Amino acid sequence: MRNFLLGVLTGIVLLLLLVPLFALVIWAVGSGSRPSVPSEAVLDLRLRGGIPEFVEPDLPELLSFADSTPTTDLYTVTEAIRFAADDERIKALMIRGDGSWAGWAKAQEVRWAIQDFKESGKPVWAYLEIAGREDYYIASLADKVVMQPESFLDLKGLRIEVMFFKGTLDKLGIEADLIRSGKYKSAGEPFSRTDISPEWREVLESSLDELYAQLLTGIAEGRGRDAEHWKSVLDNGPFTSPDAKEIGLVDDVLYIDAFRDQLSEAASVDDLNTLSVSRYAAMALSPGRGSETVAILHANGPIVSGSSFDPYTGMRSYLGSDTFISQVNRLRRDDDVAGVILRVDSPGGDAIASDQMLRAVRRLAEEKPVVVSMSNVAASGGYYIAAAPEVPIIAYPGTQTGSIGVFTMMLNLRQMYDKLGITKEVLTRGRFAAIDSDYKPMSAPEREKLRAYVDAIYNTFLSRVAEARDEDVEAIHELAQGRVWIGSQALENGLIDELGGFRAAVAAIKDAAGVDEDDSVRVLTYPQARSVLERLFSQGRDVAARQLLEVPVLGRFRETWAHLDGWLAAARSGPLYMAPYTLSVE
Repeated sequence: MRNFLLGVLTGIVLLLLLVPLFALVIWAVGSGSRPSVPSEAVLDLRLRGGIPEFVEPDLPELLSFADSTPTTDLYTVTEAIRFAADDERIKALMIRGDGSWAGWAKAQEVRWAIQDFKESGKPVWAYLEIAGREDYYIASLADKVVMQPESFLDLKGLRIEVMFFKGTLDKLGIEADLIRSGKYKSAGEPFSRTDISPEWREVLESSLDELYAQLLTGIAEGRGRDAEHWKSVLDNGPFTSPDAKEIGLVDDVLYIDAFRDQLSEAASVDDLNTLSVSRYAAMALSPGRGSETVAILHANGPIVSGSSFDPYTGMRSYLGSDTFISQVNRLRRDDDVAGVILRVDSPGGDAIASDQMLRAVRRLAEEKPVVVSMSNVAASGGYYIAAAPEVPIIAYPGTQTGSIGVFTMMLNLRQMYDKLGITKEVLTRGRFAAIDSDYKPMSAPEREKLRAYVDAIYNTFLSRVAEARDEDVEAIHELAQGRVWIGSQALENGLIDELGGFRAAVAAIKDAAGVDEDDSVRVLTYPQARSVLERLFSQGRDVAARQLLEVPVLGRFRETWAHLDGWLAAARSGPLYMAPYTLSVE
């Protein structure tokens, strides 16, 4: 017993000694002087995978030294590109297409940053290793587009694939009973149908037309000729390297060493010293200096009640109401923050949590300027939390927004239980005590009771939006009914105020805060990253979860799974302000 107590005491003493020492080491590494930017460098923008809205560095990154490449968020990436335009040490911008799935709105933000860089007159060249729709949409702005030999350009138009699970549920003996307000609220249809409903097809066709037009216009802006010409070209895709050169999609076919040699000559540098955007941002960027501080508050992920952190992985997986409201209240009480840009990238989720979050945003907007900036998706609950009076909403042409509607779904597992030999006896007191039982279908009175609840929540959604947009409820109802709008369509219908990205949002918040447009502001990102110790105790789970998501065979299902996982997490609470789908065009 004595040895046991001695061992416990020794462990406690070691922990008390080692943890502060470990924290001191990390602080010492992180507070060291930053390396300088080489005098003649080419900025290297690599388009691979996604570009996150918000980044918490992993422990390996926190412990890394100057030669490592940290993960970088979208705002930092685009600000680094723009900053480099006026940096005499940066002689050119090199874009490398290597398989991007950042999303349509984010791709537009990157394009706008590249357009700003081009105004400097410095060379902008693109090299396509493995390129698809997003890579090419961004790279088409380059002065010269080069493709790797023996590669291919996966540019063949756009498509939407919708997966349905009703047949699987039927085989398992599970019946999905969908109740919704809004004929376009299609979120539950994959579980209750085997095909696309006419209403859903109408929205998908309209969205596909709009996004395809944006793609063709983007190519025309970069490569010349009109959109109709490129439409006929894409009808013959995908393309081999020689074919892409012959029809004018690329200018040359070269190996990377020959490309680098030619770029060195164009940039008038003897030795092509490339510097990744991430490393350049770490070396050159700072939050900025100005008389005022502006916060970018990120609202990312499916909306759930409670915490944003997954209890099993420790990752910031959801947009939790408690976590979000805590951040909003903190910013509201911070006298040093002159205004807040609410950056939304969420398909929505739990209806009650969304209402709580909107309440916090409205209280914030009563005390200081707020501007909403929408990313790839700000639909249903993601749109709801932005519905504050006199708060301008800015979105990209390709943002998915709207989806003003409500649904809930009950699962009847009786047939599955029968197949498994499981029986239940249900004893009740009260007329609707078994309304949510999974052992029977809903009765007509039960269904009417639940429908009244869903309709009431929908009416609240309409009234909140009508108040925020200064419209009557009937006018909003005509635009609502669960319909998803692409950003350019949302502008035409008055659901947003302006098309733009980070720069437009910063300009709007400066104007609202009374800051001169020529004055700089200090931009800080929220939520702030967790401390080293907080990250330390969840890091192992984080790494394991991320590695699982990066398994190649799971890659094409990443967005589907992320949306389904968020849908299931939010559905535990009841009625949902949830977008009917995550629109992934391929």
